[in-house]
Amino acid sequence: MAKANLAEKMKELEQVVEKLRQNELDIEEAVKLYESGIKLAATIKSYLEEVQTKIRVLSENGEKEVDASKLGKKEQ
Repeated sequence: MAKANLAEKMKELEQVVEKLRQNELDIEEAVKLYESGIKLAATIKSYLEEVQTKIRVLSENGEKEVDASKLGKKEQ
């Protein structure tokens, strides 16, 4: 996901949240919006974790580029 795509996903998520705040939704529509919001949030979170890992690897190794094999979930 590129920066522009991240901005688009964030905007979509904001729109979902705004719609969910309206009291005019029926339960089926609210559930669909909630599901959509959860999926968007997961996509955004995954991208941000990937970027965080890339930054950590770059910082630790003083590298200018990161080998894709070095990217992974951070250890917990």
